[in-house]
Amino acid sequence: MKIILDVMGGDKEVSEFVRGAVWAKAEYGEEIVLVGDEEKIKEALAAEKAEGQFEIVHAPDVITMEDNPLSIRREHRECSMATALKMVASGKGDAVVSAGNTGALFIGATGYVHCAEGVRRAALASVIPLEKPFLLLDCGANAEVTPEFLVQFAHLGSIYMNRVMGVENPRVGLLNNGAEAHKGTPIYKEAHALLAKESGIHFIGNVEGKDVPFNACDVLVCDGFAGNILLKTIEGTSKFVMKQFSGIFKGVIGKLAGAMVVGKAKNLKKRFDAKEYGGAPFLGIAKPIIKAHGNSDAKAVKNAIRQAVAYVKTGVIAEIEALAKTAE
Repeated sequence: MKIILDVMGGDKEVSEFVRGAVWAKAEYGEEIVLVGDEEKIKEALAAEKAEGQFEIVHAPDVITMEDNPLSIRREHRECSMATALKMVASGKGDAVVSAGNTGALFIGATGYVHCAEGVRRAALASVIPLEKPFLLLDCGANAEVTPEFLVQFAHLGSIYMNRVMGVENPRVGLLNNGAEAHKGTPIYKEAHALLAKESGIHFIGNVEGKDVPFNACDVLVCDGFAGNILLKTIEGTSKFVMKQFSGIFKGVIGKLAGAMVVGKAKNLKKRFDAKEYGGAPFLGIAKPIIKAHGNSDAKAVKNAIRQAVAYVKTGVIAEIEALAKTAE
């Protein structure tokens, strides 16, 4: 297996991506191609004492977070992200991992790699580490959707949670402002009606925001606008809770109490840590594309590569294509 890593697009230095690749190679044993500025990559490999252990593809141009996502098909057609995507599209790799511009990665993935056969619209999915991890999709790729897209997202999410995360018969919920079937916009009302009679998924109905943290479902479906807001709200709330939690143990009595619960506190922090999951897959693309968080450090990069490896091994895309053909 060959995983292609874009080392240029994230907020961190190239050295963080290279370090994560070194750790991933040691732990998972798969081949990893480093795409980016060759000189910087070689410097980072030397610092890790890993010279000669990785294939390097020189692509010094980078599409930044501020760039128009469409520029990956125009001004930045030879950037590290575009180069990585074109490599996997031409069969020179099995999956791509990038921490770069989300919109550009989505446009590049659909433009260079294309959707899996029969899939009408791909979605960005993210595993949310709350009481019980669940998959949220779409969380940023499609601000506007149709009811039919939401139904397809439900199938994509169900397959991923079953095959990659090992969840039997995943429960699918539709994010909405009320539990009743008649709640929501016309698009969500129609989506609910379609999902209620759709075979092959375990639809449990609407899920309100207040119920999201409490194991309401295994797959939560929505448009990318609402999903991205929910995702970032959860991230911000988690950071706030952990900050308040740590402040409790600053006093003398607090330190004594803290010593007794330090183990539980560490477990809680780990549960909320997005770095443990590494990245979000674009479900519905013909090859595994993993979007790592923009500020990914070496640990997050390593886990994003782990996620890419698991995605390839489980054969999810072939199952998605078979389902899409059946639905035609």
